[in-house]
Amino acid sequence: MLVLQVYKWNPRLHVPLTHTAHEKDRASKNLSIFLTELAMAIPPKNALYSLLLVSSFILGAMAGPALSCPSRCEEELQWTLYARQIGGGANANQEEMVHSVHPTTGFGTIVVNNWDVLDAPLPTATIVARARGTHTKAGPAAGDWFTSLSIVFEGARFNGSTFQVMGITNTDGQWAIVGGTKELSRADGTIKHTVLRATALENYRQLDIRAFYTPPAVNANGIAA
Repeated sequence: MLVLQVYKWNPRLHVPLTHTAHEKDRASKNLSIFLTELAMAIPPKNALYSLLLVSSFILGAMAGPALSCPSRCEEELQWTLYARQIGGGANANQEEMVHSVHPTTGFGTIVVNNWDVLDAPLPTATIVARARGTHTKAGPAAGDWFTSLSIVFEGARFNGSTFQVMGITNTDGQWAIVGGTKELSRADGTIKHTVLRATALENYRQLDIRAFYTPPAVNANGIAA
């Protein structure tokens, strides 16, 4: 008589992206051992015996270093920065390119921007990135500005990497991070934005970034795969 023992689900076998390569290897090995033990409980002439035994060998091979994450896996970034928006004057960093035919609401206006992204809400602060893109008046209310940006990082950290960002730009709200490049590849997350202070010509907007990204894998020579 064939008797199968029922094993409870082991949470260690569930491996999210944020686990390390070592944890992934251990989980695969645990599953391989489980299948081998199950196969041993089945008479050798049974077809299920062969299937489980072969599966255990495959999983054992997958636990080897060749298929492990060769570099870091998914990482989280939490960072507070500040966007400086200058609407006019000699230092303006945005320009209205399409004028609205609706003077009351401004509906249809398109503005191109190259905002400075700083490490502090001060004109003398260090520029960390540039927020390049457009914002479009997409509704009748004052805050109905749809924004599409590439945040292009400069300096020592994430130099040349980008976040692709979009969302509504009111006095405060959230933008979605829908992609990234280079060190910030496959990024997703949100940016909570809040106007700290504003004048007739400029404002400082706090950007609370929370993102997940997957840095490019590297080989033994440190070259991106």
